[in-house]
Amino acid sequence: MKNYASIFRNWFSYAAMITLICGIVYVTVQQSYRMSANDPQFQVAEDTALALDKGADPKTLTGANSQVEISRSLALWLIIYDMQGNVAASSARLDGAAPQFPKGVLNHTRSKGADAVTWQPRPGIRQATVTVGAKDYTVVTGRSLRLTEERISLLGSQVLFGWVLSVLAMLVIAFLQEMVVQKPTN
Repeated sequence: MKNYASIFRNWFSYAAMITLICGIVYVTVQQSYRMSANDPQFQVAEDTALALDKGADPKTLTGANSQVEISRSLALWLIIYDMQGNVAASSARLDGAAPQFPKGVLNHTRSKGADAVTWQPRPGIRQATVTVGAKDYTVVTGRSLRLTEERISLLGSQVLFGWVLSVLAMLVIAFLQEMVVQKPTN
């Protein structure tokens, strides 16, 4: 039992493997949560762009009577910009007015066709957004990341708890292995 260096060596390799596995689990699930937060926005943005390309009036597509205050709501929202970057129609509101989406993203979307970014119009308000180009418009749709970020936080706590338990269990196993190896034989 006096060979603590051997116990530490055995335990360290277990701990390194556990850390690697927990890290892979966290990153994989976290990315899955975050990327799936864009799924409804892609569907709405692409359908809206298609309707605009077929001649639909932007004001009929945004649900002008149902405004979404993005600082408090989890609801999906939609903003349609004309080619000059002016709001043609919007269901989104931030402090009572249509928010201005970053012009750089609008320009990038016009050249590339689509983009998905996390937008933070001010501290504490994070939105998962998708931007899709149409012939004469750019469609931006988004929704709050609050629930997704809460899930990611819970995931972090769960993975950390599992990591701590696993590392401690491996310390016990490494200690027991060393005791068995040192046990005198008759």
